Amino acid sequence: MINLIRDLDPREYEHPLDKKALDTLHDTRGLDTLVKKFHEYGVEHLFNIQCTGSNLKVTAGSLPEVHQLVVEVCDTLSLAELPEIYIQHTEKLQGLVTGVDHPILIISSAALESLTPAENRFMIGRMVGHIKSQHVLYYEIGYLLPVLSNILAGPTLGFGSLLTMGLEVALLRWSRMSEYTADRAGLLACQDVAAATAALAKVAGLPQKYYDDFDVDGFIKQARAFQGYDETNYNRALKYASLMLGEQNWSVGRAHELLKWIDTGGYQYVLERKATQRRLERTLVKFCNNCGAKVPASTDFCPSCGFRFLI
Repeated sequence: MINLIRDLDPREYEHPLDKKALDTLHDTRGLDTLVKKFHEYGVEHLFNIQCTGSNLKVTAGSLPEVHQLVVEVCDTLSLAELPEIYIQHTEKLQGLVTGVDHPILIISSAALESLTPAENRFMIGRMVGHIKSQHVLYYEIGYLLPVLSNILAGPTLGFGSLLTMGLEVALLRWSRMSEYTADRAGLLACQDVAAATAALAKVAGLPQKYYDDFDVDGFIKQARAFQGYDETNYNRALKYASLMLGEQNWSVGRAHELLKWIDTGGYQYVLERKATQRRLERTLVKFCNNCGAKVPASTDFCPSCGFRFLI
């Protein structure tokens, strides 16, 4: 039985490393200009066209089972507006989100075909978590960073050497840390620890022919024993990872962090809604599409240029 978590605030389950990395990203030189150019040249619009023009749209009439699964996950995590839903034909077990103002959720055909319903709840819950945490803008920029690094650095767009290694590392670091928050949302969506860890094991590379016989406890032991980087070494490693390891899913490290959250009682704390008793101190922010200024997420008008945000 899945418990609906009414009025769930993403700060209730946000991973502290996600918050720390996002704060660092916000303070990184050049991000405001990058966001402005991202909107100015319609990069998101082009990305959305590619996503909606290449993938199968899901509706209650066309694929009711998939549509209902997404509806249930959105209800469980208290996402007010149902995103558009698409299926991407790929052998990868993955999903992605796009659309800052009007979210689009895309899940792979391989995930829908290969994962159990509970595991797909976890995968879909992760994407809903990105939407709730307002990760979509940075998620898009990070996803398109290899292309943006070449296009936006060109003299025609006036970027020069703006996309320095520092900004790239800050974006990559945040994207890694944001996955910890998304995994927590996925677990809250499926409310099944075995399903969440099994999904991560499959993303890590478990061949499909071994799905039925796989002992997930072995993966859990591997995840618990995983040794991450300390702060200094992690930053150094990211400089290489940004160039060579962009496609890595880091699923073992993510499982390690998710299991820590479970072991310390954080998951149960949120599930039982004790988290609502805590003071939620973080103020979500966004960037103005017109001038690139950083403003509170609750603001309807940019205090710098007066630009009115879509509501």
